[in-house]
Amino acid sequence: MSTYQIAINEYNPEDDDGKHKLIYAYFGLAVYIGQCLEETFSMMLFTDRIIKNKVKTNKEVNEIIDLIDSSKKTMGAFINEVKQSYLLSDELRDKLAEILERRNYLVHKYFKSEIQKFASELGQKEMLNYFSNFIDDSKNIDNELKPYYSEHLKYLGITEEMVNKMIDEIKSGKGEV
Repeated sequence: MSTYQIAINEYNPEDDDGKHKLIYAYFGLAVYIGQCLEETFSMMLFTDRIIKNKVKTNKEVNEIIDLIDSSKKTMGAFINEVKQSYLLSDELRDKLAEILERRNYLVHKYFKSEIQKFASELGQKEMLNYFSNFIDDSKNIDNELKPYYSEHLKYLGITEEMVNKMIDEIKSGKGEV
């Protein structure tokens, strides 16, 4: 079942106040899922930089992670860096450009441009549809990125066992990665 179908099933029995709250909830969910996708880009960049810099200590790993986490770079900058480091298909590159445009509209202009939709049931359902489509598309892109991430690790000579060992060592606080 699509996110929109779930949203409509939740929407129909609600009173007007509940419908408005539901719209805000799906807006919040859309923004959250957009942030999750942005975190995927961060993880891809962590891994790429850690491997390319041949870090040897937890301190070096943490410095890279902190640098990315505290970065003022936008989602668009992260996407561009991922495009440079990973061999993404043209289709996925196009999807990333499109989801970025939609995310920016959602976060910066959606309510300013679409507030009149609150006044009618049709408009409210259109809002739910926009948020739901964004959620589903973001999740699909996130899933499409996973094989690229795995392939990138293989290309760099990193096995799943090595990643798990690195994670275990970081969690245990050992100095060498």
